[in-house]
Amino acid sequence: MTLYIDVLTMHKRTSSTADAGRVEDYLTTIYRLEEALGIARTTDISRELGVTPATASKVIKKLEEKNLVKRVKYKYVTLTDDGRKLAEQIIRRHRISEVFLVKILGFNDIEAHMYAHYLEHLPDVIIERAFEVIGKPSMCPHGNPIPGVERYKEELENLSTADIHRKCVIQRIAGEFVNILTYLHSLGIRIGSSITITRRDQRYVLVELENGSSIELPIYIARYVYVKCF
Repeated sequence: MTLYIDVLTMHKRTSSTADAGRVEDYLTTIYRLEEALGIARTTDISRELGVTPATASKVIKKLEEKNLVKRVKYKYVTLTDDGRKLAEQIIRRHRISEVFLVKILGFNDIEAHMYAHYLEHLPDVIIERAFEVIGKPSMCPHGNPIPGVERYKEELENLSTADIHRKCVIQRIAGEFVNILTYLHSLGIRIGSSITITRRDQRYVLVELENGSSIELPIYIARYVYVKCF
């Protein structure tokens, strides 16, 4: 009987942890989409989380009942004040962890993003001590702001709409979605990379890298990239 009770208790704790993790995943995904694109549509949320739109809609409805999100039917989802507060707490811990992993442990920006998902669940006292050790940065390795840190806001242009025939420097990969980060990394496009925008149509942005090679970036990818042009 004791063993049976212990197993039930363990199952409840595991289920509770899984539910909390799912809530965090949805809130941070909505936050990242709003940050990157200015809007979080259910289709984008479902794609980034790897679930069907129907599944995403069911979870979003539950989050709305908890006053964490607000739905504008058939249009988009936005965070409530409570939802945004929770999302910012998680994003802050994640981005501090990323900087620590890059600056102190020497991981690259993709590895740091992956491993930061583990560190972001450490107690706040550890995260904040790490924050002090790395010099209280205002941005993560991908150029995104760390919530709660004041910083100089530089005007940047979106790569999907920036004028052609201009030399630009990659300053920010918004949202930090792993598929976007991995794709850009594979092409040699990173924060600080210099590019020249040579052509654009409805589907692609053609950019020339410093080594002279040309790359067709899908507009879908380019809209997550912010640049400073000269």
